Amino acid sequence: MHGMTMIAGVFEVLFSRIFHKLKSLFPPEITGLVVLMVAVTIIPLGSSKFVGIDYMGDAMNLKEVLIAAVTLFSMIGFNIWGKGKLKLYCILLGLIIGYVLSIATGVLSKSDFNVFITAPWFSLPGTGVKFLDYSFSWTLVLPFVIVSLCQSLKSFGNLISSQKINDEQWKSPDMKNISKGLFADGLSVTLGGMLGGMATDTSASNVGLTAATGATSRSIGYYAGGIFICLAFLPKLTAIFSVMPKPIMGAILIFVICFMVISGIQILVSSKMDTRKTFIIGISFVFGLSVIILPDLYSNIPSWLTPIFSSSLTLSTVLAIILNQVLNIRTRKIEPE
Repeated sequence: MHGMTMIAGVFEVLFSRIFHKLKSLFPPEITGLVVLMVAVTIIPLGSSKFVGIDYMGDAMNLKEVLIAAVTLFSMIGFNIWGKGKLKLYCILLGLIIGYVLSIATGVLSKSDFNVFITAPWFSLPGTGVKFLDYSFSWTLVLPFVIVSLCQSLKSFGNLISSQKINDEQWKSPDMKNISKGLFADGLSVTLGGMLGGMATDTSASNVGLTAATGATSRSIGYYAGGIFICLAFLPKLTAIFSVMPKPIMGAILIFVICFMVISGIQILVSSKMDTRKTFIIGISFVFGLSVIILPDLYSNIPSWLTPIFSSSLTLSTVLAIILNQVLNIRTRKIEPE
């Protein structure tokens, strides 16, 4: 798996070197669709965690719904009416309230506490990982390349959102800047495979968090990276987050999804929609949603196409790009030279 992860990372690195030349494939309406679909892909996870359901057919857990609701509205309250650090730390404050409620109601069990109690304060990361133990399979190259392409499109949406958050006058994506972001993302995936770890990816929820708090300074990223490195050596602290109750996860995801959905819609409406664009975005959006609403609809497609038809974001983006090229053929032909 580590060897194939490296291949996926190398593909994204190479893809990033030509991505800036593909600007014509991503007009504002498709860009807005990508950002919107990034948010849509998180909705099933966020909503299921919010109501305390893990599997289809499970009963809604009212206790967890209550915790999720109080946590969510605490975050919203601090964000709307709070000032200064109260607004900046609205997620953290809501997180604390959620943990307190989870302990008081018994949602955090004794076994969860044991995970924290038994975890050592200090430990070297990577214990038990076999280094330089790579394996490759030519039959898996195409599926991993497609998966890497899907993840690149997701990162593309996250990077666009980040650009829009940082620029009130934003009108179109800075493709060279996005290429640099994809290069960094691909490099981290490659290094993850080389070091025997897992593939990494940009975080859509954290992009939503920056939109909610307005904290977008590059220095925050440096500090956050340093904190994560330190946490890798402190298992007891990471245990706190590993036992995070589902309703708190759901509340956080719903909170950040709100900002991402609106961001995508704003980009869409900024493009003057005509009949062509309506069909391009409408058809792509419908079939993208079909992946979530009817997950078994594409179960019998060829295996090498599965990564595309298992992701609402990827399917809608690919459809939008193809439809945009097809429905604009005659327009391009009659344009004056």
